[in-house]
Amino acid sequence: MSAKKIIFFIIILGLGFGGWQLWQRRQQNGGAQNYRSQQVQKGSLRVAVGATGTINPVMVVNVGTQISGTIKEIYVDFNDRVAEGQLMMILDDQLFKAKVDMSRANLANAQAQLKLAQLKLERQEKLFRAKTSTKEEYETAQANFEMAKATAAQHEASLAQDLYNLNNTRITSPVDGVVINRGVDVGQTVAASFQTPTLINIAGDLTKMQINASFAEADIGRLVPGLGAVFSVDAYPGLTFKGVLRQIRLNPTITSNVVTYDVVIDVENPDQKLLPGMTAYVDIELYREDDVLLVPNTALNFRPTGVSAPVAMTATAAQASIPPSEAQKSDGSPPSEAGQSNGGPPSGLDIANDGPPRMSGHSEQDLMSAFNGPSQGAGTGKGGVPMAAEEETQAAEVESHGRVFKQGLDGRPFPVELILGATDLRS
Repeated sequence: MSAKKIIFFIIILGLGFGGWQLWQRRQQNGGAQNYRSQQVQKGSLRVAVGATGTINPVMVVNVGTQISGTIKEIYVDFNDRVAEGQLMMILDDQLFKAKVDMSRANLANAQAQLKLAQLKLERQEKLFRAKTSTKEEYETAQANFEMAKATAAQHEASLAQDLYNLNNTRITSPVDGVVINRGVDVGQTVAASFQTPTLINIAGDLTKMQINASFAEADIGRLVPGLGAVFSVDAYPGLTFKGVLRQIRLNPTITSNVVTYDVVIDVENPDQKLLPGMTAYVDIELYREDDVLLVPNTALNFRPTGVSAPVAMTATAAQASIPPSEAQKSDGSPPSEAGQSNGGPPSGLDIANDGPPRMSGHSEQDLMSAFNGPSQGAGTGKGGVPMAAEEETQAAEVESHGRVFKQGLDGRPFPVELILGATDLRS
């Protein structure tokens, strides 16, 4: 037999012996599996929904013109602060002045005709009373006087209209604010025949802003006015701002069969860091529970081989506890800390993969002791009230159950039934 064949035979023999030793070890361990576990911890649970929106001034006034003409003078520019009644621009007023002069002349002529008609009426009245004039002549003089009176009133109204148009050649600010847009320049002609052209946009008070954010219809049912919101903008990385939800507008936006609603959030902007048009990444807090037991969602979904389907889980309860009967192992001994063959923590939840503890529920003292051992500082968790609406507390009457597994001393997992609380739908 050659040396190569001897070496190959030795390798095959070594692999076979190693496989036999591994099989024997698994048989001695009873086919035990290694599990990754997570200790039950106390902490805070926060459930929130997010969306993106645009920062806008609370009030924006679009200043236009009711007349057509050419821009003659402009006295304001971008970012200028203006006061109510301040002159901002003037249109060419030569044509309007000429119309005013013409209306005044027509009014003067009408007033002269009215005075003449009045004199004729007085004369005919005296003649009619002296029976030296006919009734027809008297009535004609009366009618001429009324017609002259109406003509004078007509020219007076025409003069008022021309004066109003002449006054509109002077564009003034209707409010106190800041010019955020100027859409015209000197010499440009504006036409107001069919619609009022916008000349200047004025934002009211930039120390008070609002966010118009689009939230999906699945989240709208959990939002109510008064909820607190936090948001960030790209201009200030790492800096967060606060706001308050003011309004959920009932006009939906449908894009590619996706329905969203405009949610308005009031924001204080005293230092005016937030500028109109910035993109805001909004986070609205729905629930917050402090000092509660946190269990990973992955632990609730994990099922060892041979275990039936999971118990229905709906996060509606406000407390979580462990029945004493479920805290016993299958052999009747009390649950104690079990070492892990993979070098993990000495006790905890047996789960399929890693994940921070985020499924929360309040617990009795025996739940903390059952999972983490008597050495852990066990305590009774305090219940939190969902911040979205007081009506949500009524859901606590409906208990929601779940099941997790703890590894026993024999290496096998045994179930522990829980009453679940809220969830953030993460891992």
